[in-house]
Amino acid sequence: MSAKISPLRWGVDSAGSVEHIERKPWVRELLDEFGFDLWMDHLSPQPRVADTADKLRGLDQFAGEHGIRWMSNVEHANFAKGFKDDQEREWYHKPDGRYYFQFPPELLELLGSCRHLQGLMYDEAEHMQNCANSIGHANKPWLYAPAPGTPLSAAAEGFEAAAAEMAALHARYGIQLYTEHVFPVLFHSFNRAGWTAGSKGLKENYTPAFIACALGAAKQYGRELWLTPDFWWMFDCPGHTPDEYRSALLMAYHMGADCIYTENLAWYREERYPSWGPTLIEADEGGYRTAPLGEVARWFRKEYINTHPRSYTFEEVQPRVVIIRQEDACWGQAFSWLPDTLFGSSMWPSTRTTEAWLRLWHLLSRGVISATKLSWNATFAAAEERFRFFCPLDGVVVYDHRVQTPLLEGVEVIFLTGIGILPETQQAAADCVRSGALCVSLPHLAPERVRRTTGEDGELADGAGKWLVTPDFLAPGVRKAVRHILPPYDTMRYRFGNTEVRFRMLDDDPSRIEVELS
Repeated sequence: MSAKISPLRWGVDSAGSVEHIERKPWVRELLDEFGFDLWMDHLSPQPRVADTADKLRGLDQFAGEHGIRWMSNVEHANFAKGFKDDQEREWYHKPDGRYYFQFPPELLELLGSCRHLQGLMYDEAEHMQNCANSIGHANKPWLYAPAPGTPLSAAAEGFEAAAAEMAALHARYGIQLYTEHVFPVLFHSFNRAGWTAGSKGLKENYTPAFIACALGAAKQYGRELWLTPDFWWMFDCPGHTPDEYRSALLMAYHMGADCIYTENLAWYREERYPSWGPTLIEADEGGYRTAPLGEVARWFRKEYINTHPRSYTFEEVQPRVVIIRQEDACWGQAFSWLPDTLFGSSMWPSTRTTEAWLRLWHLLSRGVISATKLSWNATFAAAEERFRFFCPLDGVVVYDHRVQTPLLEGVEVIFLTGIGILPETQQAAADCVRSGALCVSLPHLAPERVRRTTGEDGELADGAGKWLVTPDFLAPGVRKAVRHILPPYDTMRYRFGNTEVRFRMLDDDPSRIEVELS
């Protein structure tokens, strides 16, 4: 029995080269052409609080007049060194040394009274936590500032407590918090803390791996699945082709996303135009022109969705492969231009243990995904590497170290990786093994009774299944043991309830896919 199918929420981020598009006389035509029902506004707060309040009221009025929802994207703090209003209140620098966007109480009250507000979007929040706000040169901890001497094993709990406090503050005003991740970490922690954690696609990302992480977090913690095709590639926008955008939309839709919104609507730099032109539109005061990327968006919403209704939700996912990992915020930053500071702390550089899951993606994608990174921001040659959208995977979902038996039923292969696991989760994995699953584990995560037989590297039959303990997920023995769940090089496959979804690469071109359902 399928869960209730909710209509897709379809939105756009209005940040770009044209300001205040919501005030243009042609905005109704634009909304009708593309079918948007969610409007993401990048807020630049004004020194006069009254001006910012007027902006927020205007957005709510705009949304109400057009029958849509709206959000305020508070990314401004990511690139600023601070902000003071006309009452001399510092919005970003906190007395305890942390640094993050926070509306003053009267604006929270105003936002809470907005009838059409979906919530606040903390764009790239996990990035700000990990880099300690170094992008805007604030160089201070984001929400979580670990005390000296805190072990990395306590970081997830500490971060979640700080994030939960932030969510609770906004909940008192009736405001929901969201994130949009540029790196595939902290989805589970944000969702557990009461946020809705979404993932960027395209960008510099191995998109299928990001979706597997975000989907698992949404499933485990009962949140919506939000996915955002993002046209940025390094310093270029748009840096992705119409074919890549089409593929990103198809994958997000058929992976069961509750909301898909595109970043950005009207961003372009004429001196750096790619051959396909600007993002969705090119605009001025008098009107707008739909660009090739915009034609893809219009086709998807006006034609494709109407002729391809979904009969399942992402919550019905039946993974073949589950990665269980305590959140440690590692995505491969040790090889990147960004600081190697897990959770933004110099106490915690990446280690072989935190990086172990990166080798898993290399294994499970038949070598397509790097063994050292999940983003092209890693490796110093990133700008010269060609982006690749499609990666083969076969039913891979990522859960955190607290996952319990119901979410593991029917899983064929379980990987235990990272820094820790709850005893209850370890027992749930053991129950799956006895029922026939293969569990491939780093030595310190396997049960003691298993390690007594396997040592640091070995196998143990257990009931109808087997344990494989290894310090290296790319060892030949591991490859041989899991070959049955490695997909064809041109196929990504997932099952949702009674529906199998296959994404196939077209003509060996990773920017182009087709979708088959059975």
